[in-house]
Amino acid sequence: MARSPDPNQELSRQAESQRAFYRSLAGGAPRSRLAEPAEGVQATIVPAHPWLSIFNSVFYRDVDALKAALPDLEQVYRESEVHAWTVWVPPGEQEVTSLLSSAGHQRDATPLAMVATLDELDLAPRSRLQIVSDLSWGEVAACNDRAHGVLAEWTMASVFESMEDPASRLYGVRDGDEVLSCLIAREEVGDCYFWFVATVPEARGRGLAAEAVRAALRSAQERGSTTASLESTAMAESLYDQIGFRSIGRYEMWERRDT
Repeated sequence: MARSPDPNQELSRQAESQRAFYRSLAGGAPRSRLAEPAEGVQATIVPAHPWLSIFNSVFYRDVDALKAALPDLEQVYRESEVHAWTVWVPPGEQEVTSLLSSAGHQRDATPLAMVATLDELDLAPRSRLQIVSDLSWGEVAACNDRAHGVLAEWTMASVFESMEDPASRLYGVRDGDEVLSCLIAREEVGDCYFWFVATVPEARGRGLAAEAVRAALRSAQERGSTTASLESTAMAESLYDQIGFRSIGRYEMWERRDT
């Protein structure tokens, strides 16, 4: 009889993939960098987007280390002219929220952590869509900009200006010169981690993102990945559920924002 997955191990693996992606993001633009003010505390600093805390994110392994690091984090973001940054609180660690609230943070979002075991999924194509795997970082940014209604002066392209990450593969659907759907699949230590999955408004409802995810997972499995993980917005939860991802709890994102 197959053993049931250990939720703690699954969350730990997902969290390591998440941290690794943000470490790579620290090299994506001029002046972006990584700070580690205490053992296990990791902060990605992206001045190219000083008001978007999703890029300026902090992760921790130990609550006491986070508590000790908060003054240094505040200083490093202020000196980098970043005006909004967030601390990701893993599922089941709600006691941290009082610490962050007292330090001036407010809960901003609650993305759902989801995981999958690849050999349990049916990854066969559902359509004849041609999924490409040669997108540029700029194309991923432009697709996300359109998907989220981002104004030109706030384009995500600035975050990826100097991005070079061999572990990341960029998939999507093109229509001529236009990218209709895209994603980043980052493969490391047997886990395929998804970020920036997006579909432009006029192309939604056609299964483009789902097909791109399945294609990415098939390729990742061929290269040795055995699991997949991500954090989902409320709008995308049903997409990943249909593919076969399972929920392992919600993160809480606690944002500190200049007024």
